[in-house]
Amino acid sequence: MGKPNMGYQDTLQTIIDFLPGGITMFNAEQQMVVCNQNFRTLLEFPDALFADGLPTLRALALFNAERGEYGEYQEGGAQAIADQVCERARTMQPHVFERQRPNGTTLEIRGEPLPGGGWVSIYTDITDRKRHEEALRRVKDMMSAAINFSPTFIWETDAAGNYTHLQGVEHILGFAEKDLLGQQRSATLCGAKRCVGCEVSQRMTARQPIDRLVIEATDQAGASVWLSTSAQPVFDQAGSYMGYRGVDVDVTEITLARQALEQIALHDTLTGLANRRKFQDRYELERQRQARLGLPLTLVMVDIDHFKRVNDTWGHIVGDVCLKAVAKVLAGNLRTIDLVARFGGEEFLILLSDANLKEGTLVAEKLRRALEGTVIETGLAAQPALRITASFGLTTLLPSEDLSLEAVIERADGAVYAAKHGGRNRVCSAESAVPTV
Repeated sequence: MGKPNMGYQDTLQTIIDFLPGGITMFNAEQQMVVCNQNFRTLLEFPDALFADGLPTLRALALFNAERGEYGEYQEGGAQAIADQVCERARTMQPHVFERQRPNGTTLEIRGEPLPGGGWVSIYTDITDRKRHEEALRRVKDMMSAAINFSPTFIWETDAAGNYTHLQGVEHILGFAEKDLLGQQRSATLCGAKRCVGCEVSQRMTARQPIDRLVIEATDQAGASVWLSTSAQPVFDQAGSYMGYRGVDVDVTEITLARQALEQIALHDTLTGLANRRKFQDRYELERQRQARLGLPLTLVMVDIDHFKRVNDTWGHIVGDVCLKAVAKVLAGNLRTIDLVARFGGEEFLILLSDANLKEGTLVAEKLRRALEGTVIETGLAAQPALRITASFGLTTLLPSEDLSLEAVIERADGAVYAAKHGGRNRVCSAESAVPTV
């Protein structure tokens, strides 16, 4: 004989017993008609509660109320709580909610009314999920706090270089994050023209990693902000380029401090011109460039005439005013590729790139005339204005010559001596040793 056919109730019970969550079904009279073992396990119901068959909703609610399942004690005690549970069930509506059990587990409970009356409920243990969500929330909160309270903002761009995500940018650059979304990073960060050709832009175009490259950006008020940029290109699983993900750190303070130190280390504190060290470094670079291109290099030495007399007559404060005025005249009448330095005392050095003897002489004469025509305001009532002159000595270094800077300066110094001997306020070259008025 074959096995007897299982009834509908037995079939349903077999199915729900294999489901991972707890399942219950109640009829319109609030009598439980179906439940699985997972329901009894999740809610920790004792076997005694099911000894006489499936319990009613009120029996379950009263048991839960008595063991504190619904929270703090209410007026009327467990009986009142059970009555409230049953009353809510009579007007059952689709619902989803979470319940924190006394043992620390969290259940997600979903209820759905049945067409003929009654309802079905599904109980899912979401304790681990809630724990992970809480851990993730804490991590996100910590990251947000770290970003918002540090000189840092994070960003993402799409393949076209447009911002798709920003966080923390407002407290660094002043821009609202929503206003930058969809905008070009290069245009909004530091201006399209400034970014063209910069190393960050080149690396992003080549889709290469960026590691702490410092760029000068512009904030919403138009002020310069120095940012250290680190970023990685992002690719999807198929290897298609998606954009960039990166972080920018505000390094304005340390950058300005470094620039100030460099200014002190490489510039004369009184005039702001280059000092000997910077001049020496530039000379070595120009010599290397000269060796590659085969072009001449001219050095000019400038010595203020009768400067000791200025100091002795009007004092060192007026002397400093004169030195700064001379520095301004010299720097203001040279090309940007040329370099002028204060060599010491009242002496200045000028390095003229790619200039031969004739061109160097013309530049020296231009400087001499500009200085001769300058009126220097002293701030003294007895002598409100002064005029000073200087003697210029120059020498041209040919690519074939292998001379140290000291040797070249010695040649220029000899030309200055000739200019002084010739009457001052004139230009003399070491090659001709003939002063020009």
